Amino acid sequence: APAGMARCLDVGLAVNEDLTCEYHRSKLSSLTVEGTVQVRVKSSRLGDDDEDDDEEAKGMSSAAVPPPPFLLAFRDRSGHIKALQENKKFVENVTHETAGDADEDREFTYTVGVPREEEYFPVVRYKCGSSLRPVPIRVQSRVRTQGKHCRIALQISSNPQNPSDLVHLTIIMGVPPGVEGESMRCNPPGGVWNEKKRVVLWCVSELGRGEKFQLQSIFQIEEENAEDGGDEKELEFPVLARCQCSGAQLSDVELEVSEASSDLFPASTGRVSKTVVQRFRVSHKESNR
Repeated sequence: APAGMARCLDVGLAVNEDLTCEYHRSKLSSLTVEGTVQVRVKSSRLGDDDEDDDEEAKGMSSAAVPPPPFLLAFRDRSGHIKALQENKKFVENVTHETAGDADEDREFTYTVGVPREEEYFPVVRYKCGSSLRPVPIRVQSRVRTQGKHCRIALQISSNPQNPSDLVHLTIIMGVPPGVEGESMRCNPPGGVWNEKKRVVLWCVSELGRGEKFQLQSIFQIEEENAEDGGDEKELEFPVLARCQCSGAQLSDVELEVSEASSDLFPASTGRVSKTVVQRFRVSHKESNR
């Protein structure tokens, strides 16, 4: 690049967080929140608004020169982060500042350089501590047996405080030995029995804030178990609920970008802007034993 030529940098930031939790009889047993930050860079010459530029020349220029580096500030306002891991392939010159208590309002600044434009690269992974206990959904199940039949009532509730709707909800319920899975009747209909895995699968496209999805299923108990009284305490129907939420995150991590200089780009990059996309996924397991 010619000396002194400023380049604008548009940094796309993707924040993905995963909540994995397990409950026994609605009591929390374990919970983890982990996240990743990915970056995608697009650069242009300052003031270059000509849409008729020669595309081949632009492609050659982009291939010859990697996008300029930039500074990424990772701010942990509430001290949610327990562990951070930087991707050394793309991250260097890490600095750490604390504005408040040692565990709160921390800021990590990274110099980030990626080899190509228009492609996402992972730069930071993090794990949150026990101070963050989000509850996007609540799973409740109740098992009742009567004679040769077993009835399971299941309710999935979306937290009214969720930032937006939950989507792509899948519910997987395990069916214990001694219960005839193929005899299942459910209301509302739609459950799919998988004999090989001995699970029933339901799919729900969307669950709005504060909404509930309720279902009941009835199974026939095998003869020898029915004769023993079909003790419901011995019958476990574990439930795994998975869903996701776009445009939101579980932690309050904040990201900022600014210009950085390097040997290849000693001049100002001109302007550094950012766009942020967020998503969190939930894996919630509930057992009734």
